[in-house]
Amino acid sequence: MSTTSAPYGFRPSFHNSGQIRPKAYTIATGYAATIFSGDPVKLVSTGTIQLGSSDGTRTGTTDGITLLGIFAGVEYNDASGKPTISPFWPASTTGTEIVAYVYDDPETLYDVQYANPGTPGTTSVQVDVGAQADWRVASPGGSTSTGISSTYLTALVATSGQFQITGSAYLVTDSLTDAYVSMTVRLNEAAYKAPVNAI
Repeated sequence: MSTTSAPYGFRPSFHNSGQIRPKAYTIATGYAATIFSGDPVKLVSTGTIQLGSSDGTRTGTTDGITLLGIFAGVEYNDASGKPTISPFWPASTTGTEIVAYVYDDPETLYDVQYANPGTPGTTSVQVDVGAQADWRVASPGGSTSTGISSTYLTALVATSGQFQITGSAYLVTDSLTDAYVSMTVRLNEAAYKAPVNAI
């Protein structure tokens, strides 16, 4: 996997308390973008969540967008009134009693695939610990079979990024010089915490 691009979104992996729990939010009925488990999301002025891009779609940009957290699935009653539990939000779904789960604690750490920005085989991503990056708005963005996101961490940014790299993923056997490495990150441009400047 470490030499192959196989992104899996942002996967919660650690919290100092030992507890990693999502919080309940909601999605507007008919919201037209698919959200997969592991996708970054933002909170908008209506009190609902959307994809964490400039316009809440997969064609939007991510630079400077404050994130609420990472999507963890949804439950709702569909148009016929049938209760539905899903690891992803299907685009343009009409529903009621919509409960969307989000890992929103800014102290939660996540594992994510990161493309080595140096020369794979020679450049170690260890030098990127402490640096910051944004997420890649991939399209279609994930699997409707598993509900898992296919987003990943993009190239480093010079000032303030949505995520800060804190190290290589624990118990993952990637070489730090591989082309694709699983790294651990934290939310930086977060709704519930002030960001830090890039190192």
